[in-house]
Amino acid sequence: MGRVISFAVCSLLVGALAMPALAQEVEVPALDKNGNVFLFGGVYSSESVGETFNFIATDYQDAYMLGAGYQHFFLGQENGFRLGLEGGAAVRKGPDFAGEVWAGVVARSDGFINTDKIKISASITGGLSLITNPLDVEVVRELKRDGDSTFLFYMAPELSISTHDNPDMEFFWRLQHRSGGWNTLGHMGEGANANTLGVRWSF
Repeated sequence: MGRVISFAVCSLLVGALAMPALAQEVEVPALDKNGNVFLFGGVYSSESVGETFNFIATDYQDAYMLGAGYQHFFLGQENGFRLGLEGGAAVRKGPDFAGEVWAGVVARSDGFINTDKIKISASITGGLSLITNPLDVEVVRELKRDGDSTFLFYMAPELSISTHDNPDMEFFWRLQHRSGGWNTLGHMGEGANANTLGVRWSF
């Protein structure tokens, strides 16, 4: 069942990014707002990124994160496909406190579902992540591979929703993922995965 849910979520994200604006039901004037800031927090899973997509049944750990970030889009337009840059930082707890910073490229299908009430968007961020010290789940994976999870790849698929009454604020779910990319960095596979919820303000 978990694999079915994971496949469904992945399919939705891929489809959304491949069909920008095709599912719009209502034409909404672009606001030409290219920057945003966001706050989000969540809980880490002990499982792989694919299994963590099943946010209902994944095995959550006693490990948490609270983060913030900034995005700036330089290609595309609102209610269409957009490309930009993202940077962020987070505090992680599990069991000790640690810090994380990341930066990358973000691709967004802005308003792939767009009605007279709500707008649903999908995005994915890919880049690099640096931590001060690992979570327990990362320590276990380091020991298995004789690896180092300090500097890894970063990936964050996301679904967000906003209303036309308040278009500058949106709520989102994001999967916070770190990995070595099949031993490319740090001789690591999986690093850590967290399901998170957040809020974003555009300007």
